[in-house]
Amino acid sequence: MEPEKPPKFKILSEEVRQLAPRAGADASEENPYWAEPEPHPNPELGCIRRGICCKSSPGWFGPGEVEKAALVKGMSPDEFVREFLIVDSVEVDGEPVHAFAPVKLDRFGKPQAEPGSRVDGTYRYFRGACIFYTGEGCGIYQARPVECRAYVCTQLPEENLSHQEIGRMWKQGEVWERPKGPPGDIPPPKPEPAGEAAD
Repeated sequence: MEPEKPPKFKILSEEVRQLAPRAGADASEENPYWAEPEPHPNPELGCIRRGICCKSSPGWFGPGEVEKAALVKGMSPDEFVREFLIVDSVEVDGEPVHAFAPVKLDRFGKPQAEPGSRVDGTYRYFRGACIFYTGEGCGIYQARPVECRAYVCTQLPEENLSHQEIGRMWKQGEVWERPKGPPGDIPPPKPEPAGEAAD
C-alpha cells in the first residue's frame, strides 16, 4: 500500500489563471492591466477617472487628510478609520512609520483586512479595489489620498509618489501640495539636516 500523498495547494486561484495570458494570445484580450494604456487626453489635468489604479491598489493618505475625508463622509475621524481604513507601515530612516490607507476589497466586495487594523507587508502585494471606488469613480474624490492626487497614470512608477515619500511626510508632519508645473514635477522630500538631534 502506498503512503497517502499530501493534498496539493492551489498557488494561483482559477481567477488568476484565467487572467494570465495564454501562449500566443493578445494580452489586451486577457487582462486590462497588461494592455497598452490608452493615451491620456491631457495629463496636466490629472486623474481622468478610468479607475484602473483604484481597482488594483488604493493610495495612502498623508498627514491631515483622514480628517478631511471623514468630513466628506459625515463621520468622525475615528469612525472613518474603523469603517474604511487600515494602518500600513514603511521603513523610513531605519524605523517604521505608520500611515492610513483605504481597505482593499476582494473580488466579492469583502474587505481583505479588518478595517481599523494594522496590516503586514504581505497586504501590499494583494490586489483589490479601493473601498471608495464606486464604479463611477472615487466616492471621496474631493478628499482622496495624497498618493491618488499625485498619481499620474502615464508616468513611470518611480515618477509618482512612493510609500517611502509618504512615510517621510508622516514622519515629518508635512502636508503635500501639488507643485506648479507639469505633472510628475514633484520635488523630492527634504532631507533631514545631518547632525541635528530631535527634540
